[in-house]
Amino acid sequence: MSSQSQPIPSASAETPAMASRGKIVMMAVIAGAVITNVYCTQPILPLIQAGLAIDLATVDLVAGAALLGFATGLALLLPLGDRFDRRKLVLGQIAVACGFGVAAAVSPGIWSLVAASFGLGVVSCVPQQLVPFAAVMSLPAERGRSVGTVVSGIMVGIMLGRTISGAVGAAYGWRAVYGLEAAFMVPVWIAAALLLLPRGVQSTDLSYGRLLASLWPLARDHRPIRESMMVQALLWACFNAFWVNLATLLANGPWHLGSAWAGGFGIIGAAGALAASFGGRAADRLGSRSVIGASIGIVTLAYVLLAGADTSLALLVIGVIVLDIGVQSGLVSNQTCAFAVDPKAQGRINSLYMTATFSGGALGVVASGWLMTRFGWQGVVALGIVLGLAAAAIHWLGTPSRSKA
Repeated sequence: MSSQSQPIPSASAETPAMASRGKIVMMAVIAGAVITNVYCTQPILPLIQAGLAIDLATVDLVAGAALLGFATGLALLLPLGDRFDRRKLVLGQIAVACGFGVAAAVSPGIWSLVAASFGLGVVSCVPQQLVPFAAVMSLPAERGRSVGTVVSGIMVGIMLGRTISGAVGAAYGWRAVYGLEAAFMVPVWIAAALLLLPRGVQSTDLSYGRLLASLWPLARDHRPIRESMMVQALLWACFNAFWVNLATLLANGPWHLGSAWAGGFGIIGAAGALAASFGGRAADRLGSRSVIGASIGIVTLAYVLLAGADTSLALLVIGVIVLDIGVQSGLVSNQTCAFAVDPKAQGRINSLYMTATFSGGALGVVASGWLMTRFGWQGVVALGIVLGLAAAAIHWLGTPSRSKA
């Protein structure tokens, strides 16, 4: 056996307990609750700016720190799920998130808030610890459905978290938002400890350093992982390119609508995010590759519809729903495809996959902001279509017949 990967023999590792549908749903609820720690900051930035008497460029560091922390957690904490008891990791991270929420709520100045926000982002990668749980605790025929359910919980948490945060902040101030997040982690921890997760079993005895070092060979040696990473990075870039520019489109378009309308579109997006569960079921029945191809086509079609979003609210609403259906279905089917490569490396595969996904999202934000400034909404639309076509090309070249050619 290679020294690079030393599986730990265990009957329970080979035959993990199957989770009931109720447990899978609870995983989704917990995942959605924890992910709000990362996205609760964005709607309350103006409140933080006014409260701490700082400029706009500086207050943006709070939101940036949360996202950077989340990416750091994806890269450094997810692989630990293959080496240590994932249940203990989940419970520990939720507990620490509560502490960082308190620290953010009582921060005396901007830099302590930035630090607390970064820490909160790091430990809030719990949802992506739960996705492998859902995969390994489901029968192969139900794996896509289970992963899709948890991913739906994550996406609903992202969408609705923004709306709730904005409402609480407007009524009680920005510190109350972080206080509420901290308080909410207590029942979430109790649910995870008493109602949800079995004790995990390590699948490798690699040291932490060698565990991280094994990430590159895992991606290098398995084409399905690489392809899933690249395709979903492009789709997530499409997703973020739209959402980061929505408020500007609404404010500067013919309607001159405020931020409340942008928050309302988050509710519409949450409805589309429920497609992740259906995408998982479709992946079980039709195969992941078929659903991935369909998802790419749906995302590209969404941007064709969104080309008219600067003149038609109807096309904007339809485009939002279609975009979210495509992106969320792709997220689940790509993840299911990657997980199938090695059941004993779920944590590391998820680390690679999600780090690539959020890196693509960050690039989508930067590129679309530049295009929006110089070419307006049609520049963003052009970017979305180009990204969709690039994802289609990668998917087409990765088909079995093409791979052998």
